[in-house]
Amino acid sequence: MITVNGKQYPLWSQFVERQNEWVGGILEDHDEMMSGKTEIVGITLNPNGKDSAFFSVDGKEFSCGFDVECGGITAGEEGWITFSGYAGHSWRIKSNQ
Repeated sequence: MITVNGKQYPLWSQFVERQNEWVGGILEDHDEMMSGKTEIVGITLNPNGKDSAFFSVDGKEFSCGFDVECGGITAGEEGWITFSGYAGHSWRIKSNQ
């Protein structure tokens, strides 16, 4: 489990620790201003200020992420994991398998 700023993040750590299941898969952004698909190249969980962490799924062309205090997993289509972040921004990932 990953510790960031003295806190453990079991949910987000799973994605980072098992990122081999996602690298090569699809990251799809559903932002009103820009939507698109890209290949996943990595997943990170890094410090965001002194008290929180930033979860990010990085693609070849763009990345999507959020502060762990403001984002989460929401309902979506089978075979995808859908995330909801700041101001209702939604995006999803699909495994490479």
